[in-house]
Amino acid sequence: MPAGENRLVNEKSPYLLRHSRDPVNWYPWGKEAFDAAEAENRPIFLLIGGSSSRWCRVMDRECFNDREVAALLNDTCISIRVDREERPDLSDLFTETCRIQNGSGGWPLNLFLTPKGEPFFAATFLPKRSTGQVPGLADIIPRVKWLWLMQKEDVLRGAKTLTDTLSTKMDFVPGGQIGTLQARNVLKELQRMYDPMHGGFNPAPKQLCVPRLIFLLEYARGAANGDRDEAFAMVDTTLRKIWSGAVHDHLGGGCANSLADRQWMTPHFEKTLRDQALLLWTVATAHELRPDEFFRRFAEDIATCVIRDFTSPESCFLTSLDADDDGEGDGERYYLWTEEEIRAALPPGDSGIFCAACAILPGGNFRNELSGVSMGQNVLYEALPVNELARRYGVRAPEVTIRLENDRRALFEARSRRPAPSLDDKVLMDWNGLMIGALARAGRVFEKKEWLLTAERAALFLQKALVDPKGEWRRRYRAKEAAIPALPGDYAAMMWGVMELYATATTERQKKDWAKYAADLAAALEANYWDEPCGGLFLSRVDEPHIFLRRKSAEDGVGPSANGMAMMAYIAMGRELEEPQYTEKARAIETCFARIAALRPIEHISIVAASLRFRDEKVKDPNIEPDDDKDAKKDAKNEAPSVDDRKDRREYRPQRERRPPRDVMRRTR
Repeated sequence: MPAGENRLVNEKSPYLLRHSRDPVNWYPWGKEAFDAAEAENRPIFLLIGGSSSRWCRVMDRECFNDREVAALLNDTCISIRVDREERPDLSDLFTETCRIQNGSGGWPLNLFLTPKGEPFFAATFLPKRSTGQVPGLADIIPRVKWLWLMQKEDVLRGAKTLTDTLSTKMDFVPGGQIGTLQARNVLKELQRMYDPMHGGFNPAPKQLCVPRLIFLLEYARGAANGDRDEAFAMVDTTLRKIWSGAVHDHLGGGCANSLADRQWMTPHFEKTLRDQALLLWTVATAHELRPDEFFRRFAEDIATCVIRDFTSPESCFLTSLDADDDGEGDGERYYLWTEEEIRAALPPGDSGIFCAACAILPGGNFRNELSGVSMGQNVLYEALPVNELARRYGVRAPEVTIRLENDRRALFEARSRRPAPSLDDKVLMDWNGLMIGALARAGRVFEKKEWLLTAERAALFLQKALVDPKGEWRRRYRAKEAAIPALPGDYAAMMWGVMELYATATTERQKKDWAKYAADLAAALEANYWDEPCGGLFLSRVDEPHIFLRRKSAEDGVGPSANGMAMMAYIAMGRELEEPQYTEKARAIETCFARIAALRPIEHISIVAASLRFRDEKVKDPNIEPDDDKDAKKDAKNEAPSVDDRKDRREYRPQRERRPPRDVMRRTR
């Protein structure tokens, strides 16, 4: 290994390669690291992060580029760094571990493990030094070393308790179905969480929460009377607020992946392919239900961004645009503006209207997320509508629209001369599947042939690039290498995307090819992940080394869960291909998770949304209203217990958790 480099130097992930010259002796996740921990009798320090996470970069600067912290880690631990986008199975498993121990999870995710991979301490962001109630990494590491050398048996017992608790939490009773009553309960919960003023759900911090929007659209597709209108209105308002807020890139298109405030005004500026795909899916479905020029405009905005910034020379889709130009900044230089910069870039007669339109202030309108202090720079958002600007400036509204469009083009050209954000150019199977399906659906709905062709080219390329010589699918492609066995979410997303292409096919030959593509994916998915006795998909393979728990879950994250996505894909395959075995698989997934979804419906909203497609099958004519009351009575006999039924909730409650100590290191002084 060359001097100054660690074992990440041979990896393909841009995120891991960025840290191949860190002073920490990083290992990638794998046999070499675990063998070293066993041989040297050391605990493992595991860091899970990603290139599109702002706080991961902050911790890198404070801790992992710091010589003191690096020396402590190198002396005490075998240190492993994981790209959470490459390994969502590890990320999800250890995030749940962190939630059990601390009540919350996120990234960067820091854990200490035994050499067998069992966690005994988990935390999210850690500063270098302890501040208040937040422990510092430089203070934790010596404590871990002392405990490992002096009280190792206590550490191992704590790890066993934590893993047993997680295993117990994963236990649930399969059975039942999800019906109209369950869907109504979810709608009521979303109504309670909904922010009627600014859209979205809960006050702050807000995320795009697309699985919730997809559920509402599925509900609006089949619901009757006022429920349909209210469900659609929540989606419509949320999309319009996202569009007008700073989370939307008003110059280059697309949306940032996270933000901090109620009004969609404090983005972290990273753009991921997954979020663009999910939003494009949403606006296309919304337009399909209720055509509106706004949805067309939003779709064109996203598709333009993806085709320009996320499409590789091989015609597949890249992962993310980071917030920083060099991995070292604060994510603000590229997207923020001073008033002087804006006035210099625009014609003198236009700058006044544009500054009013976006509330550009001399002292800046963008505030630091933590301190609330103005940064002296401005973020772009729609502060005033065109009609109000026309009234204030005595200019006709169409002329104002044209001038603002010209101004945005001028600012986009000026911004393109700045150092560009770094690009994570790996290709992920699941995110590509989502974008293929979103472009295919949007191309069909908006009659955009070029979007359909873009989706087709990506699907055909990946069919060759992601399959190894043994015929096994791989999850990640970069630098002409496919690696990492495909996960259930990869197969499910690609199946859904291919079925969207099937729905757009115009010839029998095309339909036959797409049908075989989807069927081959389904066969591989079932061979590696299907739980034959109980239904549903495991999230890791049976032969996966070093993972202490093989689990099943249908909990959604930022996007739909693997089981929720698979259920949607199987329903589409059963309907379009007229193959009942796929519908049976979808039913088996529903049955597997029906009871846990009844107890925690918002966390399993994709499963509930997919179940609505079964009801939609009963109503082929969109002008015929379903008899929800009749369906509800029928469903009440078969579906999982309602969250409002206390007796059933007691009957089907999973085994009580044995909560472990908050962390084993508090046992001794």
